[in-house]
Amino acid sequence: MRKILALLFVSVLLVSAAMADTIVYPIGQASTSSFSQGAGVGETPRGWDFTITQPIYVQQLGVNAAFGLPITMSLWDVTTQTLLGQTMVNAQAYTWEFADLANAIALTPGDTYSVIGWADTTNNGQAWYLYNNTPPSEFNPTGIVNYLNVRYDNGIGANQFPTGTIGAPAQYGVTDIGYSLVPEPGTLALIGTGLGFIGGVLRRRLNC
Repeated sequence: MRKILALLFVSVLLVSAAMADTIVYPIGQASTSSFSQGAGVGETPRGWDFTITQPIYVQQLGVNAAFGLPITMSLWDVTTQTLLGQTMVNAQAYTWEFADLANAIALTPGDTYSVIGWADTTNNGQAWYLYNNTPPSEFNPTGIVNYLNVRYDNGIGANQFPTGTIGAPAQYGVTDIGYSLVPEPGTLALIGTGLGFIGGVLRRRLNC
């Protein structure tokens, strides 16, 4: 019985290691101290397009915004202009705040995506977002997530796709995603083999 318990313990460790949800933020929670407050008032979506080099699960959407406004955060497929997921972030003034998506969203290499923040500032008459035309390098991530350009629009709702773009290195928003890596197929196969072996041992023990 002790051997069986030991095998079960090892299997749990293997699964936990392979499926660990270590959340990564592409722009690394960088400071926005060098950014300026925007000028657009009203319904103003702001964010950025990106591609990925390996599969990821997006679990959170976040923003660094002004005025403590609730910001509607959205993840889009740019090619199809499809809304993939949405959540609300209760942003504090010039600090990073994130909110979980109801379900993790799987993204695959080869497609272009956009993370967008939206708020309606018609009543207070001030822009919610920050911008920088020459931002620090951390705001132009490369590696697993590759920054492409600013995406924006004016006077459209939170569920409408923003069609305007501004080329790199400009950064608007400022928005971000929180993601974890999809386990490699080889790792999953190894876990499956190990669990299958443990299952066989347990069956033999129980049949003795």
